[in-house]
Amino acid sequence: MKMDLEDYSKDDIYRLLVRILKKRKLHVDGGWDGENLRILARRICRKRSNKKFTNMLALQAVLEQVMRRQASRLCRSSRGVAARRETPSNYHFLTKFDLLGPAPLDMREKSEAWKQLQSMIGLQQVKKMIDDLALRANTNYHREIQGLPPIETSLNWVFLGPPGTGKTTVARLYGKIIAELGLISSGDVVLKNPSDFIGQYIGQSEVNTTEILRNTEGKVLIIDDAHMLYQGSSHGSNLSDSHRLGVVDALVANISSTPGEDRCIILNGYPDQMKEFFNNSNPGLRRRFPLEEAFHFQNYSVDQLAKILDLKLSRGGMTATDEARKVAIEVLSRARDRPNFGNGGDIDNLLGRAKAAFNKRMKGVTDRQGRMIEPADFDPEYDRASKSSKACESLFSTLIGMDHIITRFQDYQQMAAGMRLREIDPRPFIPFTYVFKGPPGTGKTTTARILGQVFYDMGFLSTAEVIECTVTDMIGEYVGHTGPKVIKLLERALGKVLFIDEAYRLASTFTGRGSSFCEEAIGELVDCMTKPRYARKLVIVLAGYSDGMDRLIHRNPGIRSRFPTDISFPSMDPAHCFEYLEAQLGRIQISVDRGDPKSVDGKYSSVLRMFSRLQKTRSWANARDVETLAKNVTFHVYKIQRRPGDLSIGLSISLDELFTCLGDLLRQRERGPKMNTGDTNE
Repeated sequence: MKMDLEDYSKDDIYRLLVRILKKRKLHVDGGWDGENLRILARRICRKRSNKKFTNMLALQAVLEQVMRRQASRLCRSSRGVAARRETPSNYHFLTKFDLLGPAPLDMREKSEAWKQLQSMIGLQQVKKMIDDLALRANTNYHREIQGLPPIETSLNWVFLGPPGTGKTTVARLYGKIIAELGLISSGDVVLKNPSDFIGQYIGQSEVNTTEILRNTEGKVLIIDDAHMLYQGSSHGSNLSDSHRLGVVDALVANISSTPGEDRCIILNGYPDQMKEFFNNSNPGLRRRFPLEEAFHFQNYSVDQLAKILDLKLSRGGMTATDEARKVAIEVLSRARDRPNFGNGGDIDNLLGRAKAAFNKRMKGVTDRQGRMIEPADFDPEYDRASKSSKACESLFSTLIGMDHIITRFQDYQQMAAGMRLREIDPRPFIPFTYVFKGPPGTGKTTTARILGQVFYDMGFLSTAEVIECTVTDMIGEYVGHTGPKVIKLLERALGKVLFIDEAYRLASTFTGRGSSFCEEAIGELVDCMTKPRYARKLVIVLAGYSDGMDRLIHRNPGIRSRFPTDISFPSMDPAHCFEYLEAQLGRIQISVDRGDPKSVDGKYSSVLRMFSRLQKTRSWANARDVETLAKNVTFHVYKIQRRPGDLSIGLSISLDELFTCLGDLLRQRERGPKMNTGDTNE
């Protein structure tokens, strides 16, 4: 025989309250028929909207809150009484404060969690949203007293933001605040990760999730990195496994997100990943956790990072010189541009490295009184900017005939240093986008690789790394795929140099789907470069043959405005080819023997004329072909050496032998058609 028992009614709850309190020999402010006790009964009854309403257990949980408030009040009162030697308060009397709690706005003045939240650096939007919640709770408090139904408020939230921005810390404080507001029965905070929910066999995920939810009733449950409950998508297919889907389904099934539910659940995660997670999960998840109302945590500004640095230095009992502090802020400012910047976490890592360097420097020093963290503790090469001009020349030392390029970047470095001395940010005045134009083998790729170190030394990039790609890495495989690929590439290159080789292929002359993909790639690139996320956060170089690059620039006016700085790489003249060959051979201890000084000019001129003839061949690739020639010469030298084991005999090649090697290469190249110009991409 089945019996269906209904939940207690409002009158039932009220009568039970009276019975329990009288049994405990307690008296209430306002009397047994007063409004205070009836408001308390209505609060309990509102929990019936939750399908897991537990009737007597819910009543007992509320009474526990009442008794905790009374105990806290009496404790404070007893301390005052002891000081004044007065009669203690009546331990059998429940005040309005005990029954209903403080007015929310009054609570803020006494709440340590509230004060700690307000003292946190930044987070203005988050603070405002929690302040709005307190105002709403205060309105509801007075509506209850007036006998009006409260305004519905859900306690479940989504916290979105990059790592290290305080999501977990704020979630803990939020839990304590809403408990003090009387919105949940306990201020306990439980932190879980997706791995705590996901089972190893079918059905275990649902069991784990249900158990965690049951154990966190009346508490705050934080699910950190919640986006990991979705495995990701590829080519538009949902690849999230059944174990993860089981967790989400169990969450949706067990969370009603209705007013009165004695639980707060917070989903923490990164913005883009969380959006993908919500878009590809059970639709009920979005209804229970409105993504549109999420708390948004932003990357800290440089000024905020500086304040956090000072705070952590003080809390850690460390002091730094003014110059060291400036160096630390510069390190953080550069790191801020890279993807997944850790914010507060990066500050902790920086301080950890600085402390380790300080201890190493102070090894053997017994009296450390007054010793401070120095600039080199934060960054061993903190003075690289002052040496950048010489470093720039050294970086380009392997390139021949690049004086005009070296001078340009040395001028940029001098400009940046001068502006910083005047406390002017040089970023808006230094080009971050370039078009490299020239024939093959003229140093475009090598120069791009050097740019990483040049801009890192100037303090504009977080690393000297260069991301090299081609147009193929930007073009999608289906409609709508190209844009995300371009964005993914830009994200990967944040704080670095992005070198797009053979960029002229974006000006594809063919029609059809391929052409539209190229247009989409150009459009996405041009659009992203004006967004704060990418503008002057990375160096972008478009490289290719002159004719093709000119077509690309003329095809899309947006490219010209975003890439206003052209650097031309001319073909190497014969003298530079010879100089570069000597340098390549010199690295492997082979010299060019010019022989009799009286005849050297004629032989040298013959070699240069041979280089000139090679340059007119269609496939001539400047430095690349000189490197090929160096390999041929190396083979020739080692082939003819007389005594291979005698290291006292130097290795060399005469101008006559070099002329022969050049002739062999020329005959090989002349089998193909000659080119009409020195620069083509046909």
